Amino acid sequence: MHTKNFLSNHGKSFEYPEDEEFFDDLFENHGGIKYNIHHFDFRSPKEKRNEFNKIRNNIFKELQEKHGDVCQLNTHPDCKNTGAVVDHFIPLSSNKLNKQLRNQKAEFGKKVKTQSFGSNDSRNFVLSCRRCNAFKQNGFPEKELINKIIT
Repeated sequence: MHTKNFLSNHGKSFEYPEDEEFFDDLFENHGGIKYNIHHFDFRSPKEKRNEFNKIRNNIFKELQEKHGDVCQLNTHPDCKNTGAVVDHFIPLSSNKLNKQLRNQKAEFGKKVKTQSFGSNDSRNFVLSCRRCNAFKQNGFPEKELINKIIT
């Protein structure tokens, strides 16, 4: 079963087929669709950010109780290894696929258009130190990090 069909059956779908393929590949070690449906929400990033601002403190407490005060990303060479902030594992929005898969270029004085991806589902949150959070920016986790976080 492809992610698009599975997500579509749950009221979600990717805008482009190559995005579906990208995430199928990214989550391949975990059955793709089984794990990633909860990571995605294609509503407007602004709507999701407003929602996140209301739940951020509770999510932070829940993650600290579950994982302790540790950076789950541990991706920056100078990681402080403390869970200082809540990070969206799959970012709420990103222009990475428009750049990578569609080779879109920014117009003069503008950035490449972003797409909405990540959800505010509890399975899409990790604790991160500020350095790792800034290092990840609005990028997608590597397969190795997915294996570490989801396993």
